[in-house]
Amino acid sequence: MWYTGNVMKGTKVKPGRQRPKQGRRSDFPRLLGGNLCLDFVNTIEGRLDPHPEEFLHGYEDVVHWGEHVSLLNPAQAATLLEEAKKLPDAAVACFERAIALRDVLYRIFLAQAHHTQPSQEDVNFLKQTYLNALWRAELSPTPQGYQWEWPANEVALERVLWVVAQAAVELLCSSDSQRVKECPGANDCGWLFFDASKNFSRRWCSMEGCGSRVKMRRQYAKENLAASGRNRQSGTIT
Repeated sequence: MWYTGNVMKGTKVKPGRQRPKQGRRSDFPRLLGGNLCLDFVNTIEGRLDPHPEEFLHGYEDVVHWGEHVSLLNPAQAATLLEEAKKLPDAAVACFERAIALRDVLYRIFLAQAHHTQPSQEDVNFLKQTYLNALWRAELSPTPQGYQWEWPANEVALERVLWVVAQAAVELLCSSDSQRVKECPGANDCGWLFFDASKNFSRRWCSMEGCGSRVKMRRQYAKENLAASGRNRQSGTIT
């Protein structure tokens, strides 16, 4: 098979199973979504911030992200990048579809996080993307039964998107979709993540990141309030 990630190896992965958080490349965010499709959504950092940071600027970034999340090894990534050089217009079109898919997945799973219904237009877009992927797939036998696989010898620019769409459909069609949450950060995050905690209590995409920042701000505000109170009692003007 083409991909080295569990989703494509035939090992049936629960949609919310946590994967290594660091990723394979330092030029992309950590993998805090807990699901492949949510990590793809999180290739914009600080969605709620006035100046979010974009990590996907062209087709080559989609390929590098596929390497980052272990869907591609370096040789496979190089093959796709070489194909993109041969077909630059197709690569641009694929990148545009990647961004469209990311936006659709964000709206779908943001709706899930807030317990509302996503638009039918977005659901249909995801469905069509997944159907297009299955049209290129084959049913292959495994010790656990048959599964969808993409031929290893087929070089297709949209391979990474196919796996993302598969992960999104599996998550959306499971009861685990109710475990998707939005990280508020300090009103500046907006990343989506899968809450795998037993008591459904996870609040932040990262406790050491957003969680720590919010706690530090609260502590700072509390200390300032206490200092202001002491100054008023002593008659000191601050």
